[in-house]
Amino acid sequence: MSPRPSARERLLEAARELFYAEGYGVSIDAVTERAGVAKPTVYAHFKSKDALIGTMLTAACDDWFTDLDAELERRAGDPARRLLAPFDLLAAHLPDPAYHGCILVNSAASFLDTEHPAHAALATHDQRMRDLFERLATEADATNPAGLARQLLVLYDGVKARGLVDNSGEAARDARTAAILLLAAARLHDATATAY
Repeated sequence: MSPRPSARERLLEAARELFYAEGYGVSIDAVTERAGVAKPTVYAHFKSKDALIGTMLTAACDDWFTDLDAELERRAGDPARRLLAPFDLLAAHLPDPAYHGCILVNSAASFLDTEHPAHAALATHDQRMRDLFERLATEADATNPAGLARQLLVLYDGVKARGLVDNSGEAARDARTAAILLLAAARLHDATATAY
């Protein structure tokens, strides 16, 4: 039997569930009730509601990369399949009636102040994905790994946005097909060049 999650872990999970489903107007009281802790416990672990949000978003980002790293490990030795792993994971996760968009993008869009921790969490996720795509593009022998990484990031972000309209996973499969074509082109010439 696994140990019960700590109060901090329960707060982060409750915040993630409630803020994602209902928005950031959800009160701290609702979060503590869901987590099964007293209100002072929040402030023993987090300076403010905004700090809780920032930490929750960082944890969500880390969870995505944990899943992605495991998938990349399963594809060891096949650079092209490794490059496609983010799209395959999105295709697996998206068929979900509770999908309301990317938690990081939604959070950043909810706060106009660019100093809010939500913006930092989104920027960190974006940079981690860009770096990962560039590393995978290099492994896959792309002639311009940085250019291909930028293109793949556009596809990746597009899948998450498209999921708001169609959460069947079809957009992820379409993006995967586009990624295959981009990789093929990137192996032949500079994929950032205008061919048309």
